[in-house]
Parts: sequence; structure tokens; C-alpha cells
Amino acid sequence: MGGPIVRVLVYCLLAGIAGTFVGAYQLVKGHIYSVAAQHEATTIGRVVGMYYGKGGPTYHYVFTVNGVRFDDASKNCTTPLAPRACDNKGPVLVYYAYQPFSNSLLEDFSVAGDRAYRLGKFALAISLPILVLAGATIVILVRKDKRREDYDPNADRNTPDDVPDDLHIAPRE
Repeated sequence: MGGPIVRVLVYCLLAGIAGTFVGAYQLVKGHIYSVAAQHEATTIGRVVGMYYGKGGPTYHYVFTVNGVRFDDASKNCTTPLAPRACDNKGPVLVYYAYQPFSNSLLEDFSVAGDRAYRLGKFALAISLPILVLAGATIVILVRKDKRREDYDPNADRNTPDDVPDDLHIAPRE
């Protein structure tokens, strides 16, 4: 067993595994945000910086709750309280919750949870069939290859090796 087909199947298997992990992560994240949405509160915060990375901009912001200052970051900034506040270090509405753990975003938790659920379901809908089909095809090819190795082409023929050395003929009774 070898060749380009096997390589493609292994790549599909790896892509299916990676997509399944991404989908599962997004579903867990969506669940966390949906629990946080049930306990969310809001406060006014201020964007203190914006950083560009792999996934686009990340907004660094600070806010205060009950005299305690929090420092956090968010990929989305959908709650500016002034024009271009996200880009110009302006005031923003911060959603925060302490359930299931301390968390804050610059968008509503229910919106973030819905987006994470959609992304997770899409990733799983694509990756699980790829994972199952690639895995099943690899198993079938391995079994087929094993049967080919176990098959003895001389087993069906009467060859001199199959004939016993001593031939005994019993008389009729």
C-alpha cells in the first residue's frame, strides 16, 4: 500500500482531525458564551490599544467594576460609544460576566456565542465526514493489502508439494 492515493487519504484524515478539534473548541466556546450571556452585565471601558495579528485586529481595553480595574482584549469591537472609538482609544461598552468564569468582551455574549456555535457546527459538518470517509478508506485499503499478502496462489492447485510422500490404498471390504 502506497502512492499518492494514500498520501491524499492521510492528508484528509489529518484535516478531518484538525477540523474536528476546531469545531469542538468553537462549540465549547459557544456554550461558555451562552452561559455568560445569562449572567452578563455592562460597564463603560476604554480601548487603550489595537494590535494586528494573524486573526485580524485585537482591541486591548480596560474597565472598572466595583473599584477593581480589569485589563482584557477582544477580537471584535462592536460597542463603541463614540464615532471611531475602537480605532482612536475611545470609550466602549464592555460586557462582562463571572459565570462560568470571569470573562469580558466588546460585544454581547449571546452574539459571540451564536457566532461560535455556527462556526463550530460548520467545521464539524465538514470535518467529520472527511474524517470518517478517510479513516474508513484507509482501513479498507489496509485490509485489502493484508489479504493480498496472506493469499497463497499455490493453495488452489495440486502441486507436487501438496501430494503426500506415502500413498496408501486400502483394499475394498
